[in-house]
Amino acid sequence: MNVVENLDKVTTHLLALLDRPFPSEDNRDSFLEEIDKVLQVRDSLLQRLAPPFSETEMALGKKVALASQQVTPKLESFHKQLKQEWAQIQQSKKTAKAYGQAYSSPTADGMYYDKRN
Repeated sequence: MNVVENLDKVTTHLLALLDRPFPSEDNRDSFLEEIDKVLQVRDSLLQRLAPPFSETEMALGKKVALASQQVTPKLESFHKQLKQEWAQIQQSKKTAKAYGQAYSSPTADGMYYDKRN
């Protein structure tokens, strides 16, 4: 099997993975690892891709190019979701720390002053 056929199969598998809904936190690590492995295989195949191409390879190449245009927005969508969750986690840590240390600093007159945002 040549490189273009392998690239077509790997890209189709990647699209199938990305069409799944984003998993919950329990299954997320294995899902992201699987996507990472497929992307690494796909990258190595793309690096091995070299002309000249036959007619069938050109047709498969066009199919792979169209599929690649679908892959990028889906990966960006997953990345955006992960970024939003990470920001929420960081904000909740910051908030918990602020509330946890509310009484740690002494005040000049013994009154409590709420300095949280």
